[in-house]
Amino acid sequence: MYIKHMKIKGFKKFKDFTIDFKKHINVLIGENEAGKSTILEAIDIVLNQKVFNSTNNFEKYFNNENVNQYKQSPSIDTLPKIEIELFFSDEEDLNYEYFNGLHSSSNPVPKSGINFIYKFDENYRDLLESMYDESYYENFIPTDYYMAEWVTFAGRKYINKKSPIKNVLIDNSIRKNNLFDSYSKRIFNNNIEVADRQHLSYQFRENIQNFLNENNKQLNIKDYDFGIDENKTVLENILDLKSDGVSIQNKGKGKENLIKTEIALEVESDLILLEEPENHLSYINTRKLIQDIQNMCVEAQMIITTHNPLIVSRLDLRNTIWINKGKCHSLSSVPDETAEYFMKTDNMQLLNFILAQKVILVEGNSEYILLPQLVKNSLTYTLEEKNIEILSGGGITYKNYIELSKVVNNNLLVITDNDGDQETIDCIQELNEEFNNSGTNIYIKCSDSVNEFTFEVCLFYKNESNLKTISAIKPGTQAEYRKVPYDKNLAYMLKNKTEAALRISEEVLYKEVVVLPVYIQEGIEWLIQR
Repeated sequence: MYIKHMKIKGFKKFKDFTIDFKKHINVLIGENEAGKSTILEAIDIVLNQKVFNSTNNFEKYFNNENVNQYKQSPSIDTLPKIEIELFFSDEEDLNYEYFNGLHSSSNPVPKSGINFIYKFDENYRDLLESMYDESYYENFIPTDYYMAEWVTFAGRKYINKKSPIKNVLIDNSIRKNNLFDSYSKRIFNNNIEVADRQHLSYQFRENIQNFLNENNKQLNIKDYDFGIDENKTVLENILDLKSDGVSIQNKGKGKENLIKTEIALEVESDLILLEEPENHLSYINTRKLIQDIQNMCVEAQMIITTHNPLIVSRLDLRNTIWINKGKCHSLSSVPDETAEYFMKTDNMQLLNFILAQKVILVEGNSEYILLPQLVKNSLTYTLEEKNIEILSGGGITYKNYIELSKVVNNNLLVITDNDGDQETIDCIQELNEEFNNSGTNIYIKCSDSVNEFTFEVCLFYKNESNLKTISAIKPGTQAEYRKVPYDKNLAYMLKNKTEAALRISEEVLYKEVVVLPVYIQEGIEWLIQR
C-alpha cells in the first residue's frame, strides 16, 4: 500500500485541505509557515498515533479560524475539532479488509484507509452543561473532555502495530530531545524481522540475567541486591546507530543528516517522510543525497519538504506539490521537455520563480544588476515595494520558464534582446497576441527596432547624454564592436557589459540619472497592473 490521498480538517493552518500523492516521489514546496511540515506531522499522527495518544492540552493544534468561530458563538455544538483521513492505494494485500469500508468521507463508495478524529466526547455533554455556564465556553476550549480516535474505513479500531505501511520520519530541520533513541528504534523495528527482534531481545535479557547470577555476591549489600532497571533491559531503548565506529550523534550536523537519510533509504520502508533533507549539507553532499534518493527510492513512497531548488529540479518538477494559502497545486502538468531541462541544470533560482507572484526574467547580468536602480530612477516605486522578483534566465532558457509559468499561473514579464532580427521581433509579437487572447499573464518585451539589438544599445540611446564619458576609464577603447563602427562609449559598454553595469549602478555620475529603456518601462508598467 501507499498513501494516495489525504484530507485534513481543522488541523493547524488547514481548515479544509486535500492533497493527492504520487506512488513514489513527492516534493512539497512553499513559503515558510505554508504548512509543509504540518502535512508530514498529520501523516505521522494517523499512521503512528503520535501526539494525541496522551491527555495533554492540544488546543494549539486547532485551526485558528475554527477557534475564532467558536469564540464568536461558544457552545458545545460549535467546539472545534480535528479530522485527518488517509486514503490508501486500491491495491489489495493481507490487511485489505481491515482497512476497506464506508467509514470515510468517500461514502457511499468504499475506500481503504484510516480516519483520525479529535473531538468533544459526547459522553460528557450532560456533565459539562451542568457544571459550567456560558461564560466558561467563552474563555476555554474544554479539551479535558475531548477524545482522540483512530478508526479504519472498515469501522475497526486502529492501532499502529497493524499499520499497513512501514514508515520512517526524518526531520533534519531541528534536533529534538531523544531524537536518536527514537530514530534508532524505528530503524531497528523496520529493518529487522519480528522473529529476529524477539530472538535478539531474549538473548539480551538472558545475558543480563546470567551477569546478575554470576555476580550475585558482589551485587549484594546487607538486605539489598543490586539489579538492573527493567526499563533499561528493552533492547530497542538502548540501541545507537554508528558509522565507522562513531555514533552519528557525535558526527557533524551535515554528516549526521546525510547518514540518517542514507540509512532510511536503505531500510525496507514503504514510506519515507523527509523534512528538509538539505539542512547543514554542502552543495556536493546535497547532490549526493539527491543521487541516493534517485537510486534507492525505486519502490518506497517518499514525501519530502524542501527549500532547496536543486532538490526540486533534480527530483523532477512533475513530482512537485506547491503548498500556498491553504491549497496545494501539483506541477505534474509541466511539459516533459521543460521538466527535463531543469533536471539537467543546477538552477538555484527555480524556487524563487515558482513561489513569486510577479517575476521579471531578464537575459543576462547587466539587466539583473541595473534594473532595480533603473526602476527607482524612472518610476515612483521600487521592485521591492511592488513585490516583484527579478531573475536572470539567459536568452536560450526563457521558453522553459514560460511553460512553467503557465502551470504555476504567476505573472511573468520576459525582457529579452531581438538580436537584430526582424523575424524574432515578429515572433515575439505573435506570442504576446496568443498570451493576451488566452488570458495568460505572460508578456515578452524586446525593442521593436532591429538597430537596438541588445540591452546595452537600448540603454545607451536612451541615456546618451549621461553616458558620454563612460569609456574614459579605458582611453584606448576603439569606436567599434565586432568590426562595426559605433560610438566609443557604446562600444565600451558592449565589450565590457558587466563592468559597465556595475559602474552605472555604483558611481555617483550615473547612479541616479540613468533611466529605463522605453520597452522595459512599458513591460514593468504592464506587470504592475496585474
